[in-house]
Amino acid sequence: MNDISLKYFHAVAKTGSLSAASEELHVAVSAISRQITQLEEKLQLTLFERKARGMTLTPAGEVLYTYSLRNTLEFKNVMSEMRGISNIQQQSIALACPEGMAWDFLPHVIAKFRLEYPSARFSLQVVDSSRATQLVREGRVDAAFTFNLQPEQGVEVSLQVPSPIVALLSKNHPLASQQDISVRDLTEYPIATSGSGTTLSYLFDIACHIEGVQIIPALSSDSAGSIYTFASESENAIALCGELTVARRAKRDGLVIRPMREPALAQRSLQVQIMSRRKLPTIVRYFLTHLTESLKNQSERHA
Repeated sequence: MNDISLKYFHAVAKTGSLSAASEELHVAVSAISRQITQLEEKLQLTLFERKARGMTLTPAGEVLYTYSLRNTLEFKNVMSEMRGISNIQQQSIALACPEGMAWDFLPHVIAKFRLEYPSARFSLQVVDSSRATQLVREGRVDAAFTFNLQPEQGVEVSLQVPSPIVALLSKNHPLASQQDISVRDLTEYPIATSGSGTTLSYLFDIACHIEGVQIIPALSSDSAGSIYTFASESENAIALCGELTVARRAKRDGLVIRPMREPALAQRSLQVQIMSRRKLPTIVRYFLTHLTESLKNQSERHA
């Protein structure tokens, strides 16, 4: 496997077609096709499925594509170390996460980290869990925070912690005195929750189906802030959310958090994902260690 064949393979995998790769590389389609064919013959593996409107990676191709992405990132890191470069770029940490994590918890962790490493610079993309996984798999971010329910190819889980769905409500709410809350309890009150397509919505629908109840939320939103404010402004409303999302502010604002009784709502976990087998820059490793300690402290406070 030579640099040219890997370069051409990478371009086709990224763009999804020979013609698009040709435009990007300014190389003839025939030359790219020939290199791909020779690579497949040398490996004795089929790397692409040829389709009428492009080319998609086979499982073997996915493995090689992950390798090529990781190889590119690690080469950049090695070159920086060799040149002794110490600038803002080296101290950059790129992250991706769903909106709930971006609302309060993650900015808080970042702010605390920068007290110790003030040269660290962060970029944070707010996307859904599947997109966050895709970004880390492609090497566009250093780490992704997701609520995936299934294993993902091309990524490693560097940290996983339980993230059950809880109820957030006023301390004056009629249910605030209960140790936990059931789905059936919710039928009597206005509910705020995330929109369809999230793991929270998916698991809530399952819990409602098992219990044989139908709940139409008073507020359905992709904004964690909107859900939180709705619950905090009403003494009879209940928000369904992750504890990490709201724990710090709830304590300050006099709201209470109660676990949900249904097992389906405890199945969710927060995953911190990194590219499979990638050697992370030192500053990213330091941040992930700091994050692990923050999550551990949070768990101990609410145990």
